[in-house]
Amino acid sequence: MPVILYLLGIFPLSEYIFIILASLLFLYSSVRFADCVKIRREFFYIFSLSPVALFYGMLNGTELLSLALLELFLVYLLEKKPQAGMFLGLAFLTRYNFLIFFPLIFSNRYPKKIAATIALFLIPMIPWLAFNFITTGNMLTSLADSFALNFKYRYYFTQPSSILHILTALSFLLPLFLLGLWQAFRKWNFKPAMKFLCSEKAKLLLIVVIALSLYQYLTTPSKELRYLFPLVLPVAYFSAKGIETFRKKAAIIAIILVALNLTLFASMNTGYETRERYQDAINILKSNQIENCRVLSNAWPIMNYIGQPSEPFPRKELLGKAIEEGNIVILFPSMGEPEWMQDRDFIREFPAVYESSELIVLGTGECNPPMRYEHNYMALLHEKIRNVYNVSINTNPCFVMFRGGVLENTCNFANGKGFVLDENREDGLLLVRD
Repeated sequence: MPVILYLLGIFPLSEYIFIILASLLFLYSSVRFADCVKIRREFFYIFSLSPVALFYGMLNGTELLSLALLELFLVYLLEKKPQAGMFLGLAFLTRYNFLIFFPLIFSNRYPKKIAATIALFLIPMIPWLAFNFITTGNMLTSLADSFALNFKYRYYFTQPSSILHILTALSFLLPLFLLGLWQAFRKWNFKPAMKFLCSEKAKLLLIVVIALSLYQYLTTPSKELRYLFPLVLPVAYFSAKGIETFRKKAAIIAIILVALNLTLFASMNTGYETRERYQDAINILKSNQIENCRVLSNAWPIMNYIGQPSEPFPRKELLGKAIEEGNIVILFPSMGEPEWMQDRDFIREFPAVYESSELIVLGTGECNPPMRYEHNYMALLHEKIRNVYNVSINTNPCFVMFRGGVLENTCNFANGKGFVLDENREDGLLLVRD
C-alpha cells in the first residue's frame, strides 16, 4: 500500500484513487473467483459486501486490497497455475499476517508446480527485501518491526475472544452460510479419496481458510474483530451455495439480506475519525502561535496527514523533560494509548495550553522547530528505554523475530553478519510499557 500511495502521489486525492482502484480490483477478483468455483457472480459479490467488509475494508486501508489478492491467489491455485504464488506474495506484502495461508500452496499434487509457485511467491518480495537491506542493513527490518509492534511488544494488550466477533463477521448470512456448509457436507463422498480431494478442492481450501483465520484470531493476545476479516471470502462462498437451494426465491432473499446487512452496517459504531477534532488541535496551535513547534502526539500519523508535522508521544517518565525542552505534546483521549493519559491528576502536573474532553495540549510556550520523523518502531522503543532505564535493547530484526537458535544464526548470516548469535540479549519486554 505505501508503494501504491507513493506512485499515486503525483495525483491530487491519491488516497481516494487508491480506494477506487482497490474496490475495482476486489470486484474483478470476486467475479474471477465466482466463475472459477462456478457460483453466481452477483450473489457471491453482494454477500462479500458484508458489514464487516464494508466497515474494515474502508477503515484501516489494506484489508480490501489483501482480500482481493487472496481471492486471486485461490483462483490461480484452483486453476493449477504457478501465478498463484505471485498473488499470495503480494497479499503477504499487503498484510504480513497473510503468510498463514502459505501452506495452501502445497494443495497442488505436482512438485514442479509447487516449486514454481513458491518461486513466484518470493519474486515480489525481492525489491522490498532489497530496499530494507539497503536502507537499514537488514532484509527483515519491516517484517520484524510489524511483528514487534503488533504482537511481541503488545503482550499486555490482552482481550479475550468473543463469540460476538464471529457472529458479527457472519452477520445475517449465518443461516445461508450454515445451509451452504450443510449442502457441501451432505453431498460429500469420501471414496475414492483422491477423486474426493480433486472434486471438492475449492470447498476444502475455503474450510482451511476458515480454520486458519480462526486460529490466528484465537492465538493473538488482543482479539479484535478485524482479525476475522479473511472470513469474508468463505462466508460469501458458502452463503452463495446456500441460497442456490431456494432457486426462484433466491433473488428476493438476497435483496432482503442485503437490506439487513446495510442496516446493520449503518447502525455499527463505526469509529470513523472525523477531521474536525484534529483540525481543532491545529487551530489551537495557530491561535497560540506555536504551529511551527515540534509536536509529539498519540495521533501523530493523522496529524501528519492533515498537515501538522508530528512525532510519537513520549513515555510517561519523559513527558516532563519533553515539555521542558520546548516540545508541544498533543493527546487525544479517544486514541486509547497511552494508558497514563487517562490519569488527569498526573496530566495536570504539567503546563497546559488547552484541555478538554476531546484533546489535551501541553507546553510551556518554548518552541523547538519541527523534525521529520523517520524512525521505525524498534528504533523508537530503543531510544525510549535507553533514556528512561539506561538500558540498550537489541533491535536487530533477526534477534527480534527469532531470539536464539539456528534461525537467528541463519538470519544473521543471510544479512552478512556471520553465522552468530548477537551478544546483546536484552529484549526490553519487561520495560516496554508506556
